[in-house]
Amino acid sequence: MSLPVEIVTEREIWDTFIDESPSGLLFHRWDFLKITERHTGYTAHPFGIYKGEELVAAFPIFCKRKGGLSVALSPPPMQAVIPYLGIVMGRDYTVAKQSKKESALQVVAEGLKEIIELLSPNYLAIKLIPGFHDVRQFIWEGYQTRISYSYVVDLTPPLETLWMNLNGKLRTSLRKFAENGYYLEEGGDITPLYEAVRQRFRQPDMDIPVITKDYFEDILRAYPDHIHIYHLYNQDGDLRGVGTTQEYKRYLLWVGGPKIDGTSANEYLQWLLIKDAKEKGFLEFENTGANNPNLNMHKAKYNPDLTIHLEVSQKDNVGRAAEWVYSNIVNKPWIKKRIIPYIE
Repeated sequence: MSLPVEIVTEREIWDTFIDESPSGLLFHRWDFLKITERHTGYTAHPFGIYKGEELVAAFPIFCKRKGGLSVALSPPPMQAVIPYLGIVMGRDYTVAKQSKKESALQVVAEGLKEIIELLSPNYLAIKLIPGFHDVRQFIWEGYQTRISYSYVVDLTPPLETLWMNLNGKLRTSLRKFAENGYYLEEGGDITPLYEAVRQRFRQPDMDIPVITKDYFEDILRAYPDHIHIYHLYNQDGDLRGVGTTQEYKRYLLWVGGPKIDGTSANEYLQWLLIKDAKEKGFLEFENTGANNPNLNMHKAKYNPDLTIHLEVSQKDNVGRAAEWVYSNIVNKPWIKKRIIPYIE
């Protein structure tokens, strides 16, 4: 008889479960977790929660213990790189009757209690994937809950409908880019994206700077079929936009670069990626993140649906003190670069 909770040690067992679950994301897959572990210095624990011999949920969590403080996070602190992680329920969960769902969630809740007892963190935070909304077990256990948002475009309507759903001024702008000969190419060079993103994350208002270029290169090597880099060029062949996508179960505009030379070419880049997702048969296009007022008006021009994902957290007195220190003292760019080992 299996224990209620075990560390999954076999890649094949883990990835098969993630692949078969409708809610499993590329972020959850084995190599993604191990690469993240290697580059952040947080130890990845791929926990499986069982009911008898049946694996009913996968829960990857990253831990670090330093200076008497134990932190357990899912995902680790990597702004924009892994927007959410958390619990993956089994393949039958989404289609089960509510009584079976609640029974499964009770098993998961008991498993989580055991995991927390094993890890004994001073601070625990879990950012759950979109669609995992039943957090009553967490609320009953006294967790704090916070809502975050993301934008998703439903790709099931015809392309002509998606086009007409766009903001009118946006359609006018997109026509001009098309008339001026802008074109999209897929490439394997991460350098233009990384340099653009690095400049953006150096801004003082960014909470956590982006991690090293090597991280992105390792992810790209691990998942060449699912991670894609797209470059947008003008008619003279000059780079005007760059972004990466995750194309696994659903199509995510994953990490995008800021404006290049002040143009709005990224608008055209996103529309071309929506078309690409539609042509490849994906049902959804997600532009991750809808929590920045400075970007939301731009993202809303594509008429997306607003979706939510939830974060649950728990901290003891030591964890609360550490959180205050980070928010008020450490959260300065020049200090962060001295104490967070994986940033440049």
